[in-house]
Amino acid sequence: MNNSLTAPVKELGELNELLDEIKRRKKPVLATGCVDAEKANFMEAVAEGLNKKNKVIITYDEIRAREIAADMKLYDKSALLYPAKDIMFFSADVHGNAIVSERLAVVKKITESDSATVVLSIEAGLGKGLPVSYILKNIITVKTGEILELPKFRAKLTAMGYEYAAQVSGKGQFSVRGGIIDIFSLTEETPYRIELWDDEVDTIRSFDVESQRSIENIDEILIYPASEMIVDEKRKEAGLKKLNKAKETQVNKLRSLMKTEEAARLNAIVEEFKDNLDIYGSSFGIESYISYFFDETESFIDYFGDDTIFFVDEPLRVEERGQAVLDEWRESMSSRLEKGYVTAEQSDSLYDYKEVLSKLAEKRVVLISLLERKTGLFNVSKTFDITAKNINPYNSNFPLLIKELTRYKEEKYKVMFVVSSGSRAERLAEDLRENGLNSVFAKDYERIPAEGEVIIVKGNLRKGFEYPLIRFAVISDGDVFGIEKKKRN
Repeated sequence: MNNSLTAPVKELGELNELLDEIKRRKKPVLATGCVDAEKANFMEAVAEGLNKKNKVIITYDEIRAREIAADMKLYDKSALLYPAKDIMFFSADVHGNAIVSERLAVVKKITESDSATVVLSIEAGLGKGLPVSYILKNIITVKTGEILELPKFRAKLTAMGYEYAAQVSGKGQFSVRGGIIDIFSLTEETPYRIELWDDEVDTIRSFDVESQRSIENIDEILIYPASEMIVDEKRKEAGLKKLNKAKETQVNKLRSLMKTEEAARLNAIVEEFKDNLDIYGSSFGIESYISYFFDETESFIDYFGDDTIFFVDEPLRVEERGQAVLDEWRESMSSRLEKGYVTAEQSDSLYDYKEVLSKLAEKRVVLISLLERKTGLFNVSKTFDITAKNINPYNSNFPLLIKELTRYKEEKYKVMFVVSSGSRAERLAEDLRENGLNSVFAKDYERIPAEGEVIIVKGNLRKGFEYPLIRFAVISDGDVFGIEKKKRN
């Protein structure tokens, strides 16, 4: 727990009032005046005050989501990004599993860990997915000493999206050689080797892909799906029957309009999808066909219950982006439908952002914004003004830094200095002491700065920030040694 970075913030009267409001009633509240990297600090202080298991932060685009995820790692090293898929080109690069791996790592984190910090863009939260309960039912547990029926095991792995290979070389693959099964789960850093004695699991070991050497023996492993769409033979058969019916209806409609080329195109695309589904299993881009295979779907927001506090970064920008994504999606799907690239039901594979945000508004939500504006879809119970500002960059001007820290000392500020290198942090503490400042290098985040004191810790922080009302400042080494480049007009 990073007490030294969040403890001083708890002296902020507006924070305590905000916490009381959230605890009293389940309605969104708005915190204005929050700036850049300070937002992560404030969100962490709120989460600590509410003692919630999970923190979910929704922002307006992928770049901003990655920035916030990086900022949150200062407070929770295991903070994760839930990346968005390219919803416009869902069939492109059917073998690429990097994004699926990141998304499934989040599912694993929220189901196995005591707490989780997850950051996503509104775009990442709009896709229709399987209920998390369904995903959990399709996790395979393998223990030493148990009986493993190899034919059923292979069929299960294929249904879960794993690709068969002669030798495992990457994530999402498995191989079988006699009584040896190698499998590389998307949620693990190393593959596993399961050795059978007849049909009994004799040993389980992790191993290195390059050298094939064993790393350690393991008694039990959990194998998560290699796809977000898990389709067994029964579901596959039923889904393809629905798809064929929809395809025939659409093909006949196109032919009645004398669009024979479009009808032939749609027929070919669906047949190609069916062939690829047989070859690649669930690892093929089945997301756009989800309506045919699953009657019940969930958004990512549905994965979290009352043990979660939600934050929305710049809610108006989130709504604007949601509307833009939805408009682009509808326009694209309408055009593809006319040209015979998709069936009608495929346009139903994305949630309306209003539906997702309305569902979110029923949970405990804190809206974070720089300026006080109308909050659109969110009916805010109360607004709290958090006075904060960014630290101006010193651009390697050390005397200017000393002057500023001396002012902080005279005004009895509590100062945290976050430095990326441990050796640099120690040298900096010594340099500050030589200039008459009360400076201490702390190896952990337990020591809370006293008035007029500078505590230097090792960590990564993009930009510094300040809370003038409680006289608390956090400075990063980027503020001191980095030079901000001006944007070209």
